[in-house]
Amino acid sequence: MNNVTRNCQNCRQDFTIEPEDFNFYEKIKVPSPTFCPECRLVRRLNWQGYRILYKRKCDFTGDMIFSTYHPDSPYKVYRQDIWWGDKWDPKSYGKDIDWKKPFLEQFKELMLEVPHVSLATVHSTMVRSDYCNAAGRCKDCYLCFRITGGEDSAYLNTIVDGKQSLDCSFLNHSELCYESVNINKCYQVFFSQDCTECQSVWFSRDLVGCSDCVGCINLRMKKYCIFNKQYSKEEYQKKLKEFDFGKSADIKSFQAQAEEFFKTEPRKNFHGIKNTNVSGDYISNSKNVRDSHMLNNGLDLRYCQFLKNGPASSSYDWTLFGDNSELMYECCWCGLDSHNVKFSAWNYYNQDVEYCFGCHHSRNMFGCVNIPKGEYCILNKQYTKEEYEKLIPKIKKHMAEVPYKDKLGRVYSYGEMLPAELSPWSYNESTAYEWFPITREEVIKKGLNWRDSDLREYKDAIIEVLKHIKDIKDDILKAVLKCMDCGKNYQIIQKELQFLRRFNFPIPSHCPLCRDRARIKSLNGMAIYNRKCAKCSTDIQTSYAPDRPEIVYCEKCYQQEVY
Repeated sequence: MNNVTRNCQNCRQDFTIEPEDFNFYEKIKVPSPTFCPECRLVRRLNWQGYRILYKRKCDFTGDMIFSTYHPDSPYKVYRQDIWWGDKWDPKSYGKDIDWKKPFLEQFKELMLEVPHVSLATVHSTMVRSDYCNAAGRCKDCYLCFRITGGEDSAYLNTIVDGKQSLDCSFLNHSELCYESVNINKCYQVFFSQDCTECQSVWFSRDLVGCSDCVGCINLRMKKYCIFNKQYSKEEYQKKLKEFDFGKSADIKSFQAQAEEFFKTEPRKNFHGIKNTNVSGDYISNSKNVRDSHMLNNGLDLRYCQFLKNGPASSSYDWTLFGDNSELMYECCWCGLDSHNVKFSAWNYYNQDVEYCFGCHHSRNMFGCVNIPKGEYCILNKQYTKEEYEKLIPKIKKHMAEVPYKDKLGRVYSYGEMLPAELSPWSYNESTAYEWFPITREEVIKKGLNWRDSDLREYKDAIIEVLKHIKDIKDDILKAVLKCMDCGKNYQIIQKELQFLRRFNFPIPSHCPLCRDRARIKSLNGMAIYNRKCAKCSTDIQTSYAPDRPEIVYCEKCYQQEVY
């Protein structure tokens, strides 16, 4: 079969389906897509609302709880222990199939009727970590999100095994780190990015196996360096005492100085190590991975993103989160020992599941919502194995003959991911907004939902956070602070103050959400551009846009430069 060009029914741009793509679709028995890869990605990202928490009532107990579901949303929400317990039965909401209505219309009704869990965690593995979401295996963590394994930490996002760390994003197997992004196996790394196996590093970028470095870039197995200049141990320690990072103004000044220095040094066109035949960016320990972003330990993947913890294999269009899963297609927020999951969101420990939301420890499920454990269910109704297997082909045919159409007329037959307009989160509450930020007007024009900010007055800060950390008293723990960016209020917690005093860092002047968004913005985006190596002029593909100021090298020239 040759390449086939299609016109995306969403953005109306042409996209190409290649022979190996058709081979995969045939393997898992699905039709080829009608949305282009980017529109499919944005649609999936709409199905994860994890970062913004609201205070609301539990619809079972009446207690006040924290949840990702706004109090005004039409969804029923249960406290975590209730949702995971035996005080209610999700199958009691089961529906007979209405062959006169689009199947996804019936799924939409079920989403509104079946109670949702307040926070999406592996609840039994969470210890004193009540304000974390998209989380598992956490102990004494606070406002940590998309985290698998955390201890005594706060304000983390997309983490595998983080310990005693604050304000980090995309951190793996690291300890005592602060205000850093995309770091792996690091200890005491601060205000840094793209570092691996480093210790005692400040304001640095793309270091491997380094220790005791400040303001450095592109170093390998070095120590006692400042702005890439080598010092003796004694000289370095003396020089280090000249720095004082206890005040925000001094932090900003040094960061600006470091960024100017970084512009004089080359960047590799690709972030990642130990790969064979891969394309995209931020990929490591992978083979045969194409057009993908931010994943580890992948095999035979295409159009996949944020698979932070492999192995992940033989899958297409899979966004979040990995963990020993295969044959995944058009899924978001799925994984953990899963196999053959399609067109679904927030599911783990599943096998042979399609068009499901919030179903776990399950197999042979189709169009179900919020079932912690089940088998042979359709629209939450229990069937026998024989009944189920007889109905599934009939449902797929019905979805093709009576497809769901969204408010803009886009058609969703069998083979398309759940429509974004059915997501319980508005666009600006979802992960889509983090990576594809657009205005309210653009969101509405695309037929999606937008949540306006709550109309409330925020208090002015009662303590000056721009002071030196040595001048900050314990009364700040009772103070209300005001974010210098969004204007919302936030507070400092005990472990945060202890950490900042220990390492002589200032009180942050922005709220946790704005700090996190700034770190994510510092990462390269998902678009890949054609450029030429700044040294040898060979053609390269890179996430550094052509109009950016960085000096970008191909891998060969970069290796010659840094080794």
